[in-house]
Amino acid sequence: MTKYISFLTSALLLFSCQSTKESNDKEVYSYLELCFEDYYLNYDVEVTPLLNQFELHLLEEGHLSDTTGQAYKALFSSLDSTDYFNPPLKKEDFNNTILYKSPSDIMACATTVFSIDSSAVLNTQFSKIAKEISDKITNEEEISIHYFFNIYQTRLSNAEIRMPYVKQSILLLLYRWYFKSKYDREIQIKETHRIE
Repeated sequence: MTKYISFLTSALLLFSCQSTKESNDKEVYSYLELCFEDYYLNYDVEVTPLLNQFELHLLEEGHLSDTTGQAYKALFSSLDSTDYFNPPLKKEDFNNTILYKSPSDIMACATTVFSIDSSAVLNTQFSKIAKEISDKITNEEEISIHYFFNIYQTRLSNAEIRMPYVKQSILLLLYRWYFKSKYDREIQIKETHRIE
């Protein structure tokens, strides 16, 4: 009986620690989301509604089956095995600020404005992945987009993909890749017609 109680206590403690970690991460991600939004507000762009509309567009075109982390992983898998988004690619109105401006010093914003301990930010899974990506970019001349899709698919949980800031960052990448998919394909089609 004592062994059983000890086992239950250990299991509850482990679950409690995991639950506390997820709660702390969600709070950190919420502050990072505010910093992300503030960066784009400096350019008069309300980024979250724009990215939410883009997510709906992905749903309407069938690129996402729903808004779960699992559906995003299925999209990463699809994009990892192809070069571009598959047609239809009907979106026309792209925001240049979102296409070409990248938020910088999000962590500095969170630590100074919201007094978050930098180690709390660095200990999130998404920050660890971002650090790994940054190191790879520093050490290699070219990195395939497939690297990003693969790392997000394999290293983020379904719940983490839906966290504030993580979802925004992923949608930002997908927004840019959708734009590239659409216009690279149109250029290829025009060149094919020119050759014929």
